[in-house]
Amino acid sequence: MMKRNITYHISEERVDRACYIMQTIGIGEVIKEQRCVDDKGRASWQCLTNTGVILVLSEDKKICITLYIASQPKVSAMYQGKTPSWVINMVRKNRKYAEEQNKVRF
Repeated sequence: MMKRNITYHISEERVDRACYIMQTIGIGEVIKEQRCVDDKGRASWQCLTNTGVILVLSEDKKICITLYIASQPKVSAMYQGKTPSWVINMVRKNRKYAEEQNKVRF
């Protein structure tokens, strides 16, 4: 039996976004991780990749909950205001992809 390692949310509700990211930017390798707890007490990991994508993973990092193109405010928060210039440039470059992705949503 094959186990699914992505949520219904990403495979059905956000499949257009996931496909767009994979076809334009790519997923890349994780360069920064941040553990987060939501308002219901559920923990997850937000992982920034070297292509400027944020992967949201389950607490045990076995399931991808969602992914999206990183924004400047999100990256600045992850780096606590000490964001490397190459990361800032990557996020700026991806801004056009984020704007385009929002236009092609179904």
